[in-house]
Amino acid sequence: MKKTSFVTLLLASHLFANPMPAPSFEGNQKIGVQNSILTQVNGSAISIMDVKKKLDLAFHQSYPHLAESTAARFQFYQGSWRRAFLEMVDNELILADAEDKEIKVTEGEVREEMENRFGPNVMSTLDKVGVSYDEAWKMVKNEMIVQRMAWYYINSKALQNVTPQDLRQAYHFYLKENPSYQEWTYRVISIRHENLQMIKPIAEEVHQFLVENKQSPESIGLQLKEIEIANANCTIQVSPEYTTKDLELSTAHRAALAALAPGEYGEPNIQTSRIEKKTIARIFYLSQKEDHPALSFEQMAQKLKQDLLQKAVASEGDRYLGKLRKHYGYDANHLKESVPDTLNPFSIQ
Repeated sequence: MKKTSFVTLLLASHLFANPMPAPSFEGNQKIGVQNSILTQVNGSAISIMDVKKKLDLAFHQSYPHLAESTAARFQFYQGSWRRAFLEMVDNELILADAEDKEIKVTEGEVREEMENRFGPNVMSTLDKVGVSYDEAWKMVKNEMIVQRMAWYYINSKALQNVTPQDLRQAYHFYLKENPSYQEWTYRVISIRHENLQMIKPIAEEVHQFLVENKQSPESIGLQLKEIEIANANCTIQVSPEYTTKDLELSTAHRAALAALAPGEYGEPNIQTSRIEKKTIARIFYLSQKEDHPALSFEQMAQKLKQDLLQKAVASEGDRYLGKLRKHYGYDANHLKESVPDTLNPFSIQ
């Protein structure tokens, strides 16, 4: 029975994750391939042509509508070949382990998968892709074995490692990073006077005027100006309308606005301005208050579980592959020398 993973397999990377700008092709230009042996894994050699054939199958499966686009295929090769190669290295180690453990797939399973991938006219499709039937059969068979091994020795163990307690803990961390909040829209009326003893009574006069008129501060700016003129050396300023989260406000502003309902003015608040170092009376006006509750556990559970599973799969995958490299004596560090970052096996000809 074919096994498929419940999360993205560690070894089944999306090969077109970081596309580059497509190059411009003219006339009959073609893609040149500088073939060479990249590495050997447990006696099996992996060449540039092996990587290209794998990419051709992946390109056909993911982008059949671009089959005739040489530029798109070149872009795909350029952006994906190294990732595909590293996947092939890991797959060879897993295939060696599968052979030791006698894990196999039947011809019927491979035939069914071939038809699923390439349709009923398998031979005709493979001719267009440029891969022989035997090559495609071997690649599909090996991929199925790798998937089965990944399920047995990576995904199933990852599933066991993600417990309900882990899920609850993940939700706890989510709430710390994404707490419920309110979004407040408000204005501030600031009152200044050269005589500090005059600030409080003038502020109380302004507050009474605002409350009695039951209007927003910007709509009665001229009347506020009259109060300012009537009290020499007094300035009254109405701020622009601010919209912000309650959690992002200063303690003083949050305290002043918290008790207000939309459309209400707070009592005058006499403070010393941190910037001007002067005494100022502030009256807060709340225009709107909107609640933004945190998502519930039920809403977040599936995503949090997937995130935990992906981390567990990555951890189990690293552990499993590390064990295989040690068992089969494969030194992954030598790839930095044999396959340097400057290597570019595909070119335009």
